[in-house]
Amino acid sequence: MPLKDLPIGKIRIRLSTLESDRVYTNAYPLLVVTPQGIKKMGELELAVRLSCASTLNLMQAYVQAPLPRMHYYYPLDPKQLESLRVAAMNIVALRLMRSDPPLRQEVVQFMLDTEAERWSMRRSKANYYRIMVFGSSSFTNGFYFEFIQITN
Repeated sequence: MPLKDLPIGKIRIRLSTLESDRVYTNAYPLLVVTPQGIKKMGELELAVRLSCASTLNLMQAYVQAPLPRMHYYYPLDPKQLESLRVAAMNIVALRLMRSDPPLRQEVVQFMLDTEAERWSMRRSKANYYRIMVFGSSSFTNGFYFEFIQITN
């Protein structure tokens, strides 16, 4: 029975910030939480390079709508969307298993999952900052209207 690869985390890379044919490297520590505290187990160095055959094709990908026009008129229900997502994930997994070096199916599934049911620190921080921005603007507007009432 083959061993399963354990997920160690995800790194989000915003493609719109990358320059073509430039290598970006960064090192990430591999940390383990033990009863005694956090222990560094190693380091993972990641190198990424965005390459495109045609700048025109790259720009067209940013300009066109993310979904076909018919999807906005007759949207798919969540069950159909999930089955399409799973089928696409299996196609990508099969192609990447034949690549060099091959990626196992569970690695591809982990990279492409939606994480809807999992807690995320990044998502929690983003939601917190959204609430703070909304709250501060509402608070400021409240003071402004109160000041207008007092001055009249």
